[in-house]
Amino acid sequence: MSTSTSVRPTSRGVRVWIEGKQLTEAGFTKGQPYTRTITQSYIIFALSNSGKLKVAGSPARPIIDFSAKQIEGFPLGTQLLVTYQPNLITIERVTV
Repeated sequence: MSTSTSVRPTSRGVRVWIEGKQLTEAGFTKGQPYTRTITQSYIIFALSNSGKLKVAGSPARPIIDFSAKQIEGFPLGTQLLVTYQPNLITIERVTV
């Protein structure tokens, strides 16, 4: 399953977040540890017992949220395609 999002401004700075049912269906539930890999074109989240990051939010609405510092090179307004697979989420730039 794929959805779209963008790099957006918030009161806490420029951020990207994904949340809700799609996370749960991919196995990303509140408190679940995961790893994050960021390249110039992709952001990859993979469930991992050794992951230092944890899914935030609530059991009904899990959230993965990250700031502009963590996604340098993805400027404000960048359109992103989010692809959900079991235990893996890939975010990539949408090229126009």
